[in-house]
Amino acid sequence: MNTRVLSPAKLENLLFVHLLATALIAVLAFGTVETWSLALFEINALVMALLFGLLQLIDRGFEWRRLWPSLPLWLMLGWALLQVVPVGSDPRPFGPPESAPPEGLRLATISLDPQATREAAAKLMALGVCFSTALVVLRRSHRRRLAVRVCSIFGLFVSLFAIVQRLTWNGKFYWIRPVSAFVAPFGPYGNYNHFAGLIELLFPLPFAWLLFSRCRTDERLFHAATVVIMVSAAILSMSRTGILVVGLQLLVFGAAMILVRRRAFLPLLIVLAAIIVSLWVGYQPLLRRFNTLQQGSGEHSVVTRLAYWRASWQMFLDHPLTGVGLGAFPAVYPSYGSSSSRYERVEQAHNDYLQLLTDAGLVGGLILGVALFGLIWRWWRILAGGIARSGEDLAIFSGAAVAVLGILLHSLFDFNLQIAANALLALLMVAISVSSSRSLRS
Repeated sequence: MNTRVLSPAKLENLLFVHLLATALIAVLAFGTVETWSLALFEINALVMALLFGLLQLIDRGFEWRRLWPSLPLWLMLGWALLQVVPVGSDPRPFGPPESAPPEGLRLATISLDPQATREAAAKLMALGVCFSTALVVLRRSHRRRLAVRVCSIFGLFVSLFAIVQRLTWNGKFYWIRPVSAFVAPFGPYGNYNHFAGLIELLFPLPFAWLLFSRCRTDERLFHAATVVIMVSAAILSMSRTGILVVGLQLLVFGAAMILVRRRAFLPLLIVLAAIIVSLWVGYQPLLRRFNTLQQGSGEHSVVTRLAYWRASWQMFLDHPLTGVGLGAFPAVYPSYGSSSSRYERVEQAHNDYLQLLTDAGLVGGLILGVALFGLIWRWWRILAGGIARSGEDLAIFSGAAVAVLGILLHSLFDFNLQIAANALLALLMVAISVSSSRSLRS
C-alpha cells in the first residue's frame, strides 16, 4: 500500500471529518429517532468502523490504551447481546404486552422483547464506534479546536433556525414536513426538551472559549453573540428543566472564573442579554409556560413523571439483577403503568438512570458507575496536572466538561441520552474533555 496516498494522518483526518458530519447530520435528521435516520446513522458508523480498522492496520504506532474510556460502552453492548441469548426452552405463547400480566411476559431470553434489544444493541454499537473514533482522532489539539469551532457555529445556526421556524411556524418541520399533533416540536427535534439538551451540549463550547482563551475583539463579539442566541433558543424552547440546567451551567462558569481570579460578571451579562432577546421574541408564551409552576405537585408533567417513575421502579424491583432488556421498556411498561394520554404509548421512563436500571438491571447500573467514576478520575487528573490551565486548553476542557455535566443533570428528568443525536454529541464532548489530558501539538 502506498503510504503517501493513504497515510495514518490522512486517514485520521478523513475519520475526523466523517465523525463531525455524522454528528451534525444526526441532529438535522430530527435527532435520529426514526427508523430511516437510525439506519443512516448505523450505516455511517459501519463505514467509520471499516476506516477505523484500516487505520489500525497501517498505523504501527496505534495506541490501544486511548480506547479505555470506551470500555464501559462496549461492556454495555456485550450485556445487551447476552440479554438476547436463549436461556431456556421454547417460550410459551402470549398475547400483546398490554393485555398480559408481568409473569406472562417471560421468554427464553433475559430480554422480554428480544427484537427491541437487538435494535438497541445496534445503536449501542454505532455509538461505540463513533466514541472510539473520537478518542483517537481528537488526541491532537488542532482537531479539538476545530471540533469546538464547528460545533459552536453549528449551534448558532441551528438555534437561529429554531427561532425563525417558531416565529414562522406553519405546522411543519423545515416548513415542509407535517407534524403530528402528539409531539411538541422545536427546531429539528420533535420534543422541545431534547432541543434544550442539544443547547446544553453546545453553548458551553463558545462560552468557555469566550471566557478563558485569548482572542481578538471581533472573535469575542462573535462568541458572545453565539452564546446569547443559543441560550435564547433554549429559553424559547420553553423546556423548564432545560432552562434550569443552562442556568446552572452558567453558574458553574461563574464559579470557575472566580477560582481562576477573573471577573465573573460576564455570565450575568450573557443571561441578561438572552432574557432580553427571549422576551422580545415572545414573552407571552414564556409567561404562560412558567405560570404552570403555580400548580405545584399537581402540574401535569410532574404528575405524569411521578407515575412513570413509580411504575419503572417497580419494574426494576421485579427484575433487579438483569433488567427487562435494553430497549424493552415500551413493551413491558403497560403491565406496570398506564399513559397519561389515551393514544400515547410510553416509550421512556423520563429518567435515563432509572431506565438503565429497568432495562439493564444492577449490571447496567454497575457499568454506568464505573464509567462515571472513570470520567471524574480523568477530569481530576487533568486539573491536578495543570495540563488544562492555560488559555485554549482550559477553554476546550471546561467547555466540554460543563456540557457533559449539563446533559447528565438533565437526564434525571428526561431521556436525552435515548436520543441518538444527543447521545452522540454527549460522547463527543466526553472524548474532547478526556483527550485534553495529553495534547499533541500539530
